[in-house]
Amino acid sequence: MSNPSSISEEISEAKNLFPSVRVITATHSFLIATYERSPYTRMKMTLTFPEGYPSHSLIVNIDQDAVVPPGLKKKLEKEMNSLASQKAERAQFDQIRYVWEHMVSFIDGNLFVPCWKELKKCVDLVQNSNAPTKTTANTKQSTLSIVSESKGKIRLTLHNEAYYYKCTITIDPAYPDYSAATGGKSCLLQVQSTNFPSPIETMLTTQAQEIVRRMQEGLSSERALNMSNPIKVPKDFHLNTAEFKEGNMSRLTNETIQNIKHDTEALKRVSDLHNKEASAVRAPGGYVNKKALAKERKDARRTIHKITEAERAADLKAEEKEREWKLEEKKRLVGYYDLYDVPAGGTIVPQPSLFVLVTFLVDRVKGLVLQQCPCCEKRVLPVNPDELNSMYVSSSMSTNKDKQASKLKKKMIPMHTYCGCWYHKSCLHTFITEPPFGLECPTINCGKRVFHPHWPGDIKQMERDWAARQARMREVEDAMMFL
Repeated sequence: MSNPSSISEEISEAKNLFPSVRVITATHSFLIATYERSPYTRMKMTLTFPEGYPSHSLIVNIDQDAVVPPGLKKKLEKEMNSLASQKAERAQFDQIRYVWEHMVSFIDGNLFVPCWKELKKCVDLVQNSNAPTKTTANTKQSTLSIVSESKGKIRLTLHNEAYYYKCTITIDPAYPDYSAATGGKSCLLQVQSTNFPSPIETMLTTQAQEIVRRMQEGLSSERALNMSNPIKVPKDFHLNTAEFKEGNMSRLTNETIQNIKHDTEALKRVSDLHNKEASAVRAPGGYVNKKALAKERKDARRTIHKITEAERAADLKAEEKEREWKLEEKKRLVGYYDLYDVPAGGTIVPQPSLFVLVTFLVDRVKGLVLQQCPCCEKRVLPVNPDELNSMYVSSSMSTNKDKQASKLKKKMIPMHTYCGCWYHKSCLHTFITEPPFGLECPTINCGKRVFHPHWPGDIKQMERDWAARQARMREVEDAMMFL
C-alpha cells in the first residue's frame, strides 16, 4: 500500500484504519472527528492543517466538555501535538493516523476517562483528610492510588487512630452506567481488610454499595444516601398513618402525667364544693343561719369559678404546647418523607458515583472513630479496636465477675440509628424508652426523630410499655412494704 500524497488521501487512509472514529467535517484546512467508546466516554477533536503541511505539524485541539475536563484536555493536547511534531520531521502525510491511534488507544486503555475529574477530586479529598489534629497526630496516612488504568482499579486505604479500612474500587467500562464486567456495578467496591467489627463493616460497605446502585438508577447523591440507609424503619412507624398526617397524634410525658394528676385533684375539689352540706352552718338554737349559708354558697361558687378558670387557662397552655410539639415533630420527620414518596417510573439516567462513594467512605469510616454518643457525650468507639471487637464476641463466662463485665461491654455496643447517628446501646435504650417520647436527635445539625428497629417507633406503644413498667415497679414497692 503506497503512502498518501495529499491531505484527502491521508484522511481516507485514516478512516479506513479507524472506522470507529467518526469524521464530522473534513476540508483541506481542518478536520473535526469524534471517537466514542460508550455513550458516556467520548472525545471530539479538531485537527488544523497549517501552511506547509506535512513539513509543519498538525495543530490538535480537543473540545472540553463533561467527559474531558481542563486537566485531561491539556494533557492530551500536549501529548498529541508533541507526537505530530515528531512525525512532521519526516514530512509525510501520516500525522492523522498517529494522532488518532494515540486517541483511540488512550480512551480504550484507560477506564478512568469518564470519571477523570471525579478521580482528581477523590485524590484531593483523601489527601486533605490527612490534615493533622490533636487526636490524629500519630495516625497513619490515608491513601488513594491507581492500581491499573486498563482495568479501572483504585486502592483506597483509610486510617484514623488505630482503626483502618482497606478496599478496592473498580470502574465499569460503561461508567457511569454498568455492564456485566463488574457484576452490574458502575463502581465495584470490595473490602480487602479492616479491623472494624464485622457488623459495622458490613453496615458501612452495604450502604456504600447501595448508594452506587441507587445512583445507577438515576437518583441524586442526596436521595441515594437517604434511601440506602441500612437501618430499616420500625414496622409500627407512624409516618404514613392517617393519624399522624391529620395531626391527631398525642404523646405521654412526665408533664402530661402531672397534668392528669392535677386535673383529678381539681375535679375532686370541685365535687367536694358542690356536695358540701349547705345546712352545716347553724346557730346554737338549732335554726338555719341563712345569712351564713348564703355567704358559704357564694364563697363556694367563687372558688369553683376560680378553679375552673385556672384549669381552663392551664389546659389552653398545654394544648398550645402540644401543638408546637406536633409541628416540631413534623419538622423532625420531614427528611423521612422522601423515602415513602418515590415516584413510579421516572427517567433512568445514570449519575456519576465515584466521588460520592469515596466521600461517603471517608466521612463515615474516619468520622465514626471520633463520633460521640449524643446522650452521654462520650466516644462511641473505644480507642482500642480489640476492645470494640470483644463486644461482639459471645463466650461462656465461668464467674459472675466475668458475666458482669460482659454485660457492661454489651451495653456499650455502638448502635446506628435511622437518622444516621451512633449511640451506645444502653444510652439509646434509655433515650427511646423513657419519657418524654419522640424527641429529636441531640446531635448538632441532625434534629430528626430517633428510630431503631430494635425498639418500637409508635409513641402510643412506647407509652403503654412505659406505663406497664411503672405499674410493675409500684407492685414490687408495695410488696416490699409487707416484707
